Amino acid sequence: MSEKFGHLESLVRIAKETSPDKRRELLREVTDLFLEAPEELNEREKDHFAAIIGKIAFELEMEVRKHLAEKLAAIDAAPHRLVSMLANDEIEVARPVLINSNVLKNADLLEMVKRHSQEHLLAISLRRKVDGEVVESLVERGDDKVLASLASNKGAVISRDSMEIMVVRSKHNETLHEPLARRDDLPSDLMHEMFWFVSSALREHILSSTADLDEEQVDEMLEETRSWLDAEDQEELLSPAEKFVLRKERLNQLNAQLLTSLVRQGRIPELVAAIARLAKIDLTMARRIVFDNNGEMLAVVGKAIGIDQATFSDLVLLTDVDGKRTESVRIILLGVYNRIKVESAQRALRFWRTRKQVMKHAANGQTASAGRDKKVTGD
Repeated sequence: MSEKFGHLESLVRIAKETSPDKRRELLREVTDLFLEAPEELNEREKDHFAAIIGKIAFELEMEVRKHLAEKLAAIDAAPHRLVSMLANDEIEVARPVLINSNVLKNADLLEMVKRHSQEHLLAISLRRKVDGEVVESLVERGDDKVLASLASNKGAVISRDSMEIMVVRSKHNETLHEPLARRDDLPSDLMHEMFWFVSSALREHILSSTADLDEEQVDEMLEETRSWLDAEDQEELLSPAEKFVLRKERLNQLNAQLLTSLVRQGRIPELVAAIARLAKIDLTMARRIVFDNNGEMLAVVGKAIGIDQATFSDLVLLTDVDGKRTESVRIILLGVYNRIKVESAQRALRFWRTRKQVMKHAANGQTASAGRDKKVTGD
């Protein structure tokens, strides 16, 4: 090693040459010397190499630094200082080390996320492993392209909070739909929330995915989702449409035939109230399902509550407010309806109910907390 270090010192003297060609040659020789056995160097020797290589490389054109970065990206014993300098360079130079270098630690990456361009953030999102702290910073500062890259990276450790942010962002960014919905670690309730705005293919994927929400927990939460479902005790608060449906239920006439009859008569408020009652969902969600442009949510709810194919076919045509559902669209929707399994549809419906209730409890908790704070402060 002393012989190698002596060679290094002689190369330092050669560094006085000012010719670009000579300096490129010097850089190549020093780099090759370092790469012979970098793991055998002590920290002092590494520092010498880093100082010399860095000094020469940053005096030359970007292509030279890019080539150096590509070489050092795969070397775990590369000098931290030098790798960090390259990672903070222009993206063409930084990209190889940002993606591949194990020399960079979370603290380095977090600092780079704060300081650099979206292209730098994109490169970090492509690392073989991206820890949760770095992911959170990328989600906070990254654009949609960075988030899509993270979602596609199976080595990215994405927390529940970050997942929620990404799902919200995905409502207005289709490039996030596919990678997010197909992640194995996407919580099932968030996956079912995405059902409302993703493509037909992804909707079928979501419905066929295995649910991981505890059934007993769901049942307990659903016991609380009564609102107007326990309307016998608060009938005076119901709308005329809700009262009509409640009377039909008491007469054992709340069924698929009633739905078809309501649509044919143009009694849309009653139809919405009937679907809400049958599906045990609130009126807002029922309206959204009835007036969903492509009819797929209606297919899910219809299968879940036991509407037969003929009734569903009638509903598809009769709830076509804009007149955009052609015969071919109806046939496609019938195909979707037939492919959906009853248990998958019921599971999706349970997730929608549960998600709604979780959000309601969170909002109520915030309101109550604000009230207590106001009372304590005397405001």
